[in-house]
Amino acid sequence: MTFLFTDIEGSTPRWEHDPAGMSEALAEHDALVRSTIDAHGGVVFSTGGDGFAAAFSDAASALGAAVAVQSCVGLPVRMGLHTGTAVERDGDYFGRTVNRAARIMAAGHGGQIVLSDVTAGLMRDEQAELTDLGEHRFTGVDAPIRLWQVGRGEFPSLRTVDVVPGNLPVQESSFVGRDDDVATIIDAVGGHRVVTLIGVGGVGKTRLAVQSAATLAPQFREGVWLVELAPVMDGDGVDRAVAAVFKLQNQRERTWRQIVVDGLQGREVLLVIDNCEHVLDETAALVEALAACPTVRVMVTSRESLAVVGEWAWRVPSLPSQVAIELFIERADTAASGFRPDDADVVVIGEICDRLDGIALAIELAAARVRSMSPTQIRDRLDERFRLLTGSRRSIERHQTLRHAVQWSYDLLKPVEQAVLQQVSLFVGGFSLDAATTITELDEYDIIDALDSLVRKSLLQVERTNGEVRYGMLETIRQFAEEALAAAGSSDTIRDRHADYFADQTDIAFAAFVTEDERLAYRFVDTEITNLAAGFHWALSRQATDAAVRIVANIHFVAHSRLRTETFGWPEQVLDLARHDGHRQLPQLLTAACDAAISVGRFDDAVRFGLEALALNSDDRYDFAIHAYRLTGLALINNNDVEQAMVVLREGAEHPADALVRFNLFYLVVYGFFFGFGMSKQETMDAVAHLKASPMPTIRACGLWVHAIAVADDDPSEAIALCQTALDADTGSRVLDESVRGFQLGLIARTGDIEVALTGFTRIVDAYQASAGEHYTRTALGNLVEWLVRLGYHDGAARLYGANTRGRWSDPPPEIVVLADTMGHEAFNAAFQAGATLDARATGQLAHQLLTKVRAAHLGSGVSRRTTPSTPS
Repeated sequence: MTFLFTDIEGSTPRWEHDPAGMSEALAEHDALVRSTIDAHGGVVFSTGGDGFAAAFSDAASALGAAVAVQSCVGLPVRMGLHTGTAVERDGDYFGRTVNRAARIMAAGHGGQIVLSDVTAGLMRDEQAELTDLGEHRFTGVDAPIRLWQVGRGEFPSLRTVDVVPGNLPVQESSFVGRDDDVATIIDAVGGHRVVTLIGVGGVGKTRLAVQSAATLAPQFREGVWLVELAPVMDGDGVDRAVAAVFKLQNQRERTWRQIVVDGLQGREVLLVIDNCEHVLDETAALVEALAACPTVRVMVTSRESLAVVGEWAWRVPSLPSQVAIELFIERADTAASGFRPDDADVVVIGEICDRLDGIALAIELAAARVRSMSPTQIRDRLDERFRLLTGSRRSIERHQTLRHAVQWSYDLLKPVEQAVLQQVSLFVGGFSLDAATTITELDEYDIIDALDSLVRKSLLQVERTNGEVRYGMLETIRQFAEEALAAAGSSDTIRDRHADYFADQTDIAFAAFVTEDERLAYRFVDTEITNLAAGFHWALSRQATDAAVRIVANIHFVAHSRLRTETFGWPEQVLDLARHDGHRQLPQLLTAACDAAISVGRFDDAVRFGLEALALNSDDRYDFAIHAYRLTGLALINNNDVEQAMVVLREGAEHPADALVRFNLFYLVVYGFFFGFGMSKQETMDAVAHLKASPMPTIRACGLWVHAIAVADDDPSEAIALCQTALDADTGSRVLDESVRGFQLGLIARTGDIEVALTGFTRIVDAYQASAGEHYTRTALGNLVEWLVRLGYHDGAARLYGANTRGRWSDPPPEIVVLADTMGHEAFNAAFQAGATLDARATGQLAHQLLTKVRAAHLGSGVSRRTTPSTPS
């Protein structure tokens, strides 16, 4: 491909001086450029500022478009062309060819068209009039590029590193992405005397600073100068290092700082000071002294800011996912010439980049492994990233491996900071100040000071949500600190504290779960689920029964209400320990095991766990588990013992303990309706009143749902409205939301707008897939099956029913019996059994395919939006 980049030179002052005229001229310019590119067979794939980026299949067409635009446009447009291979993804182009085309354009001037030697070579047979501009160097490009100009026009020297004073090194590899970051830094240098790029080691501060400085070079008459402080071992060497770059001579009775300040007086330079965190105070003092030189601008890279007057500190972000992938692919191609990842490889590369936190150094080191490993092999070994990501031949020791990059920062910490970083590394997914104070056993103000320092030094990050501050660290830093903790020999003690802390927190969360503060419990689980998992598994490995039991017994129902599946395997893992130790929460633990078994379709085990929990409920040695009734009843229903289930549910609903929240009353009424054991109208409305008086928002919303069920046959519109009121309550229980939404959509599908039903069922299918076919989403999916039967999608409905029930044909609902009769039992059984082989992901895909058919048939041509039957499909 040949790439053409254009840009209007000096557009900013034009906008300032004549915004109306510039707006009109720009509109004409944009229309002309687009139409000309289109007429020459090109495709505009990007626009930015006042410029265009276009791709052409041949160089002659690209040059023709450039010449045509330049001959007509009334603005000073500079253009650059380069030819080569590129990666196309989603209509955009990536790679070194694209980057070089942009650089060539940026080197030119308004009215000038500049070509690379490659593109010019393709034009020699086209009798194009070209002027040889000689070889030029670009920052980030490892070799000089010969450039050509269209025509014989006179222009100033090209803006390349050859003509700007300074000592910026020629980079050995291309600069990938981060155009927005470069623009941010350029703007900052224009408005601030000191700009500091801060961030964790290896994130790309130096490369970004050099790239930005090279772009800024034409603005500084006496150049851009880089001072590398990594080799400087003490503060006294900072001033001498700067003096050496400018070849300033020692003068008797004058300090090196005075010599530097005097030597830079009146000089228009950009001074780039790289890697100063180990001599931070001395660097800050020098930068403050340079305030006496108003024409000097300073750009600094560091793990933390200088904290000087006039400083603009900016944290360099990790690479965004798409840029990280592009960097990996380009560096892998350099390491293993001809590396061409397929779609599956790109997905794996994305996982690698995410797990490496978007840290540029780590990604480059991983990409280098492509010489001898596949992306999948690299990904599967990232748990040992510090052993895997080595082999760089960088001259600076701190960047020879990923470990060196992190070790450099770690070694600069005070002992107390090292100890705190080690201990908080056990938090997976972040932590609060209270959690850090508890496990480190430091005074709160000491831990505040340590955390503040670690944040300033880019080893911890701060997140602010819901008015609270939470700390986190990149996984790469966390793994390093965790290894250091193990080496220090105190890992077991800190892990014990971590598990005990989260066990205590689950006591608080479970107490909130059954109150008006129910959402606090959900927020706790969503925020801390990875810490809870780490605490549970550690306690289990230590046979610390109390911590392990409390974590799972308290948190399982909260997590399940959020449709989280992480805890499903936990109850059974600790059951034997709990039985042996006679733990007070054994009935609650058995109830959690019952619930988890229901969700994965092990109904015999679910009944066994539930009945054991009920038997222990009458034993004073154990805490009473009110959930045992509703879940044992549900297990019995799934095991085809509906009558016994109703007996258990009624016993639970009438138990004095249920009067506090009304869990069991709700289940009794709902399943009574569904299985023909409904209460009288008066009993039902009494139950609704009790449910609506519950202290728990979810149970109050359940009261609205029960009310909707009670009136659905007589007044579907009121039932739909009641369901919506329940959903609008936004209790935080996703189990409630999906169950109510499924019931509501079943009503809407009969009486309402088909578009609303399609949107709602699509959301339910997404929830089904995300929760791996969890029990309550299967209930909601059943409403979709019923709708598909009514619409005439018989084969699809039969397959989806088989998948949703996992091949169980016991007590089918009436619409399925009718479906089997309509299709014929042989055809129905074939479809039913085919569906039974599908896992949750495939079931979700089938459901989405059926919804797409419904959408195309009913909405695709603007035909009826009502739920009328269609031709069977």
